[in-house]
Amino acid sequence: MRSRAKPSERLDHAYGDGALPDLVSGAMWTATAIFGLAALALPGTTRVHLVSALAVAAFALAWGCGSFWLGARGRTMSIGLRAVVTGGVMPLVAFALWATGGSGSFVQPVLLLTVLFIAYFFPQRLAGPLSALYVLCYSTPLLYDDRALDAGYPARVLMFAVAVTCATGAMAVLKRRLLRAEATQREMAERDPLTGVHNRRSFDRALAHALRGGTDGVALVVFDFNDFKLINDQHGHPVGDTVLRAVANACRQVVREADCLARIGGDEFALIAPGAGPEGVERLVAALDDVISRAEMPAGVEQVEATFGWAVSPHDGIDSKELFRMADERLMERKRGGRSPRGPIGLTHPQPVAVT
Repeated sequence: MRSRAKPSERLDHAYGDGALPDLVSGAMWTATAIFGLAALALPGTTRVHLVSALAVAAFALAWGCGSFWLGARGRTMSIGLRAVVTGGVMPLVAFALWATGGSGSFVQPVLLLTVLFIAYFFPQRLAGPLSALYVLCYSTPLLYDDRALDAGYPARVLMFAVAVTCATGAMAVLKRRLLRAEATQREMAERDPLTGVHNRRSFDRALAHALRGGTDGVALVVFDFNDFKLINDQHGHPVGDTVLRAVANACRQVVREADCLARIGGDEFALIAPGAGPEGVERLVAALDDVISRAEMPAGVEQVEATFGWAVSPHDGIDSKELFRMADERLMERKRGGRSPRGPIGLTHPQPVAVT
């Protein structure tokens, strides 16, 4: 049976923006540091806590360079760790407000960049608490700045909270639509439109990735259906398509989350099972054969029978071409030798069979 991904794994996958959050973070912090230093030099800017303001700018510049480095090296964080790190630097926001003038701080407008960062790169269950903490940091001048009430700062905090809430909600809607659009495009590019399993292109990519990952015992199973052409000839191609869909749905029952089931052409299917090994192949072929034999067929069509071929790396080969050759040889041997497709598969090397 297929295993379910953990909620945290699904969350990481859905918000897997790669290096983009680090690159965006680097740009935000670096720009804030550079233009913040420029703002300090402008006439009329408060410089009461100049040393502290310079320290904040230095930290922002260092953090920005560090984020750029992480993004360039591809050392991305999990979504949970990124939330912890983002929340951890929130006190710096409150300190920066104090160092640059409190309720009259010139950095307030640039805080909207962080609002957009949180809203876009975090799901709502994380963006909500982070946004609330951010509003709390924004309101800290009320604790120490005597001018805050005279400047109407409580009203500004209220409107800032409204802006943060609306921006977070709107960005969440846009991000969901973007993720759905990307998923649809990926589905169209990687899936066989008839059966819904992987197509040949995504299967080849998955096999190369599994072999490149260095996992021992990557199993490749190929199979097709005996006399499938007769179904198309006697009942028509729409019925044949229904049979292929039924078989694909049945095979999904025994495919793990990490496996890759694909239709690679006509009535030919293939399966990658990383880490299955020789013993796993035997169980896998038996399970596939069982569910195929019990798949619900359209009216007038008898149960189909499949013939299987298999190969396991590194015993049968170390690249996809070698594995496909060995799996195809075993499949052709069983067909040409007249063996029952339901017989024991016997994981010994067959004598090479020339494929014509």
